[in-house]
Amino acid sequence: MRKLFLIPLLALPLVFLTWSYLHREPKTAVAQIKEVKKFVYASGYVEPEDFVLVKAEVSGVVDAVYVKEGDKVKKGQVLAKMSAQELDSSIKDIQARLSLVEERLREDSPYLRSLKEKVEASELQLRQAEREYERRRDLAERGLIPKEQFERFKTTYETYRKEYEANLSQYRDAVKGLQTESKSLRAQMETLNAQRGKYLIKSPINGVVLSKFVKEGSYINHLSQENVLFGVADPNRLEVVLEIDEEYVGLIKEGQRVFLSIDAFPGQTFEGTIYSKEGQLDRTRKTLKVKVRANLPPNTPAFATVEGKVLVEERSALLVPKEAVKDGKVLRYERVRSVEVPVKLGGEYEGYVEVLEGLREGDRVVLR
Repeated sequence: MRKLFLIPLLALPLVFLTWSYLHREPKTAVAQIKEVKKFVYASGYVEPEDFVLVKAEVSGVVDAVYVKEGDKVKKGQVLAKMSAQELDSSIKDIQARLSLVEERLREDSPYLRSLKEKVEASELQLRQAEREYERRRDLAERGLIPKEQFERFKTTYETYRKEYEANLSQYRDAVKGLQTESKSLRAQMETLNAQRGKYLIKSPINGVVLSKFVKEGSYINHLSQENVLFGVADPNRLEVVLEIDEEYVGLIKEGQRVFLSIDAFPGQTFEGTIYSKEGQLDRTRKTLKVKVRANLPPNTPAFATVEGKVLVEERSALLVPKEAVKDGKVLRYERVRSVEVPVKLGGEYEGYVEVLEGLREGDRVVLR
């Protein structure tokens, strides 16, 4: 009797544990509509919007460098000077020739004065011969003098007239020749001065010298790929250049928001907008460059490294945890049972997956 009574008592805990195990509630999650964002990741650098590599237009030796890195410069300011000895010699020679021509062109110059005196003297002789000729012509017409006498005065008059015209022509030709030579020399001087200006390396913009690649005594070949003397930029106008991998280029559009992190400012995030997109890929790197305008701190260093996240999609979606999905199906929990339901899935978002068909908001799914 005592043994029959003890057996049920000992079996009760085992029966209870079995029932609890078989009927315990599984771990579940609720299908929820949430805002989802899709990003394209890219890397790049900070670049001044106005950044210019200053190059030489002529070849030669650098005589002097007037700036150093960090110096503020103005547009047109001379940064360096190259040697131009041969050119300077040509300019000096033309200047000397032009001075001589200009001196001769002065009306009171000895050169023009001597020519003018010849004209005046010959004109005086011509007028006197003309008067004598006219008087003899009147007498000859009245038959008062022999024809031979008249012809002598006529010949004298013609001789003086030709001499006067020759002297006058010589004077005018001399003035015209000097004027032409002066104009030619001035044109040559203008050309040489323009050429001389190329030996002065000037800043094309207002800004700061970010880099200096030249020193005094360096020889510059203006046809060489290494012909870079300075890098000048306006540090107050910065932009971000990002390189997008080829496979994501189709998702990138102007106007998209970008979230930036800069190595120079750890722990901070800056927001910007894509405003420019290049028209061709870099064939070597298989990337496309885009430019971003952002409100960066004023002390942001040029060419600082940047990591960017381009927001390419933002919308509402029905999400469940990824561990609720297996082989395109979920277990929808209905309190007393779990029903296997096929679902149509969309994209994945940080541990969640989008359900396009098969579930509704609020449905509970079993995590597996």
